[in-house]
Amino acid sequence: MKSYNTTGGRVVLDLGAHSASLVSATPAAGWSVQTWKQDTWIRVEFTSGTDRLTVFCAWHDTAPRVEINTY
Repeated sequence: MKSYNTTGGRVVLDLGAHSASLVSATPAAGWSVQTWKQDTWIRVEFTSGTDRLTVFCAWHDTAPRVEINTY
């Protein structure tokens, strides 16, 4: 399990050698959360007004990789 604490909230992922699963996505006060899941990726997006923050985990022929971006 790996936890990612961001301005928008907290994401907990269960990272395996060849895949990942979302354990939880909890928004911070004043933020909302939306999640998307596919066979080879998970995207969690926190929003507050015009602010967006995404935690993106992808795996395809590799171990899971996590990127955190703000918009």
